[in-house]
Amino acid sequence: MASSSVSALLLFLCLAAVASAQLSPTFYDTSCPNALSTIKSAVNAAVQKENRMGASLLRLHFHDCFVQASSFPSLAPSCMASRLG
Repeated sequence: MASSSVSALLLFLCLAAVASAQLSPTFYDTSCPNALSTIKSAVNAAVQKENRMGASLLRLHFHDCFVQASSFPSLAPSCMASRLG
């Protein structure tokens, strides 16, 4: 009985943390309006310098979203939404 209560409490705390940590696609529009263009130009320059950089960044994204989130399946949708946004 006590272990199920502790499990339920831990599940609730995890879900509450995930629900309150959502980013929106316009998160940096006011605090750093040039962020998107700066990131795009840096990525384009890196890919021009080293062709494999695009694949490396894709691999990094995969590991951030899918490999680490697989231990917490409830995190995968929020991870994808924040990166696709």
